[in-house]
Amino acid sequence: MSVKPLTVTEVKGMKPREKDYAVYDGFGLLLNVSKAGGKVWRFRYSHPITKKRQTYTIGRFPEFSLAEAREVRDELRRMIARGVDPVTEKKNRKIEMSLKNLQTFEAVANAWIAFKKGSELRKPTLYNIEYEVYKYLVPFFGKYSIEKITAPVAINALDAVSDKNALQKKLISRLNEIMNYAVNCGALKTNPLLKIKTAFTGKKNKSLAALPVERLPEFLSWWDSVPHKYQIAHNALLFQILTMVRPGEAIKAEWSEIDFDSGLWIIPAHKMKCHREHVVPLSSQAIRILRTMQEIKRGRYIFFSSRTKDAPMGKNTINTPIAASKFKGIVTLHGFRSMWSTLLNEEGFNPDVIEAALAHKSGDKIRDIYNRTTYLEQRKIMMQWVGDFFDEARKGVINRSGGKKGLRIVNG
Repeated sequence: MSVKPLTVTEVKGMKPREKDYAVYDGFGLLLNVSKAGGKVWRFRYSHPITKKRQTYTIGRFPEFSLAEAREVRDELRRMIARGVDPVTEKKNRKIEMSLKNLQTFEAVANAWIAFKKGSELRKPTLYNIEYEVYKYLVPFFGKYSIEKITAPVAINALDAVSDKNALQKKLISRLNEIMNYAVNCGALKTNPLLKIKTAFTGKKNKSLAALPVERLPEFLSWWDSVPHKYQIAHNALLFQILTMVRPGEAIKAEWSEIDFDSGLWIIPAHKMKCHREHVVPLSSQAIRILRTMQEIKRGRYIFFSSRTKDAPMGKNTINTPIAASKFKGIVTLHGFRSMWSTLLNEEGFNPDVIEAALAHKSGDKIRDIYNRTTYLEQRKIMMQWVGDFFDEARKGVINRSGGKKGLRIVNG
């Protein structure tokens, strides 16, 4: 059926209706009119190979006049006659344009961050990603052409953080994510950094400094004297010490995870190193810290950032005063877990109860499940013993029992 070509007057006079509608000019060209009054030129055709019906958007009227829309249609028909699909060709041109903007590592990193922000990642996770990328990777590689970042270049740059093994591993992972993104975008043919992790495997982890328990009173006395500006950090560290969790787990604690009625802190699996939910019995001393934090509550995080909205405080807020004190090199945040492990074993507590409290994996899944469930009541007793020991240490007293205390309280 032949279609009567449109006139300029008809195009200008098209009025909106209750629903969107289309009017045809012929040879696949049509004008879509929305119920809001907008007018868009489109071209309908059959794919030159698959023969499926396709739609190519030319542009809005009046930006594209009737005559200009017909010129584009005619050019598109010539492409189809040559076996070229206009929609595919349009996508390819967009990709080429985007690749021109992805020449440097910084440009690719920015695009990857934007991609991550469009995902369902939690705000704290995004915050950590941005921090690692812009604090370390962009300064290392930012101005490099993405094609010039070879394995030797990356290894040489990452050697600057060789004394920070955990950070180095994170940066290697982030770097590979960005380079893989570059491959998927077409900016690289392959990722040359996939195997760089093996270049660092010969570097042994430095054992984390653990404060001797005899110096705990001295440390707590000093920590209590740290200026008021570190109030949130002050409570965060005490809470971590009392709960025996990892530094990151304490800092990222949320109010929704605390059950005051049962005296439990339930850490969800995605926050745990072992990827399993961890239940922490809270001593009266730990509860007291939480009540103190309730008085200055701001958002969902217990130990919140004073700079970034809806984010936890950073570990450096705790590390900075320690690094500037006489305890530099003697105290690490993770080292308190080792301190408690040594002390509790010496005091005669059941090793399985201690391992369960530390959320360590034994390699035996059945045993791990047993530890998390059967030992909860024993852990409640043990964690209160830890809290009482902590209180005495704060007064300058170390109460050792030579192993009898733990054996009597938990194992008896």
